[in-house]
Amino acid sequence: MISLGIIIVDYQSDPLLDEAISSIRSSQVQFKFKIVVVENCPIKHRLDSPQDSEIQFLPQRGNLGFARAVNLARYQLSTPYLLVMNPDTRLLPETLSTLYGYLEKHKNVGLVVPKLISPNRSLQFSARRFYDFPTVLFRRTFLGRIFPNHPIIRRHLMADWDHNDVREIDWALGACMMIRAEAVGEAVFDSRFFLYFEDVDLCLRLRKAGWRVVYHPQAVAIHDHRQSSRKKLLSRANYEHLLSWIKFVLKHRSISGV
Repeated sequence: MISLGIIIVDYQSDPLLDEAISSIRSSQVQFKFKIVVVENCPIKHRLDSPQDSEIQFLPQRGNLGFARAVNLARYQLSTPYLLVMNPDTRLLPETLSTLYGYLEKHKNVGLVVPKLISPNRSLQFSARRFYDFPTVLFRRTFLGRIFPNHPIIRRHLMADWDHNDVREIDWALGACMMIRAEAVGEAVFDSRFFLYFEDVDLCLRLRKAGWRVVYHPQAVAIHDHRQSSRKKLLSRANYEHLLSWIKFVLKHRSISGV
């Protein structure tokens, strides 16, 4: 019986995708898993590579967006737990078993995330508090660049917490998250979000439904997060982030959704 379905959405991530898959296969686990990779921008050698019982590639003609691609992969899986991870993420050997074991023991937890660190082993502030208007103002305007350590930003990023204890949180970046399948049903994310805010929306929906969202620092993943495109004011990434934020506000009728 396969207990864990692992979903990776790939968009021109070679060779990072190879490293991500290798880290999964090197995991120290006592359960079976299946990897489903959705190729939002197909790479020829992947389309030609053989499928096996452990991994399945789903090539697409175009870019479905992150949320739709994850949901497409989810339809291929009937496992009790799902792991959604980015191709620029590498798991430490014990990460899968730690997250899996936590969900097994805590039946009221709908989603658990690992500590994310950069390749240089520095901490990434992946656990967040929900947005409010001051947070949006500082995070999405020039104010954040002028005052990068402002208390409003630090509160949102939970920067005054050492990130060394298991803790319930508002939401976390979707770079790596293990989800209880029964908590999300047939679709993991709201497919109206093309990119960004699907992770905020998921965590908010889970919490509203009575599920806990938990950060577990004994599980660690290396996240090679590159934001060069978002440094440009008129970048596609910034456009998609703004559009997704507007969709989030309209859906929940508030900036934070709470």
